[in-house]
Amino acid sequence: MRIIAARFVQAIAPALVAGVIAMGVGSAAQAQDIVMATFGGGVETTWEGAFATPFAKSTGHSVKIVAVPTPEAQVRGQAGNPQYNVAVVTYPQGANLLKDGLIETLDMADVPVVAETNPAYLMKAPNNKLAGVSPYFMYYGIAINTDQAKKSDFTSWSDLANPKWKDKLALTRPIYLATYDLTIMAISAGGNENKIEPGVELLRRTAKNALTLYSSMAHMNSLLTRGEVAVGPYYSGRVWQLRREGAKNVDMVIPKEGALMIPYIVVVPKGAKNFNIVKKWLNYIAMAEPQLRAMALGGYFPLNAKAKLPAEVEKEMGTSLEALMPRLHQPDWAVISAAEKDRINMIEKMLASTK
Repeated sequence: MRIIAARFVQAIAPALVAGVIAMGVGSAAQAQDIVMATFGGGVETTWEGAFATPFAKSTGHSVKIVAVPTPEAQVRGQAGNPQYNVAVVTYPQGANLLKDGLIETLDMADVPVVAETNPAYLMKAPNNKLAGVSPYFMYYGIAINTDQAKKSDFTSWSDLANPKWKDKLALTRPIYLATYDLTIMAISAGGNENKIEPGVELLRRTAKNALTLYSSMAHMNSLLTRGEVAVGPYYSGRVWQLRREGAKNVDMVIPKEGALMIPYIVVVPKGAKNFNIVKKWLNYIAMAEPQLRAMALGGYFPLNAKAKLPAEVEKEMGTSLEALMPRLHQPDWAVISAAEKDRINMIEKMLASTK
């Protein structure tokens, strides 16, 4: 599978967001050994339970997990004066931060456990140093509210465009539509990240069914569990965690054309403090044991090659990791990056025309 650097620029004003968040983080950073920015919607809960709390118990170093709308925006907005020691970002976002010189790089010797990760998931700088640590991945498939829809309703990505789902579907923001939805819809319709035309038409028809664009994972969680929407492209880990928290009316579907694989990476903002402790943290999150806890708590699939999913987890997941991997697509992110601006503009116009 190819993991290639991509440009994935956040389409909000990061400096404004950073200024607001930093006021609450500055004092916390002084009291904590490490402060890490991560996504919300339950992601922070998994990081606390699977990684931060056990790390503190085993090393004595405290880690504060802070949920923010977009960790990448925090890294960019705080360039030169980082308030976070580390941040969780998508793989394309991490590649873009590396390209722009906004993150630290590491020697393999700094985080020796990374040697247990498949080299295909190790993002490296031109000097062969690591850009960060990739602890897990999720996949991007179709989430449903089972009170309103059945898994059999979505055997294909094209089923999202069925008029029966008019005003019963939620989509994400244009920046993610251009990266994730357009890509997997192009693949499912016979194209790919280079040939997006089949995906454009499918996304256009799907957008006609959209009740809303969800603004965050917490927003989509609410839309799904409350039954405000019946369906929407979404992240496997979010649905897994909702079900673990007791939501019985949500489920995940991988259509016959497959789903999109989304790796994540933990990066260190340029100039971040407590670098020696940060390296211990990165080495820890690369281990199999905490990654398996993250699978159990949040549905994140481990990237440490020694991590073996317990039988009960595979039963709950409904498949094995070996059976899942062939159903996942990993596109050439460099191609997507090169066309990102034009594709976002195209999608924004598309959405405006469907109102």
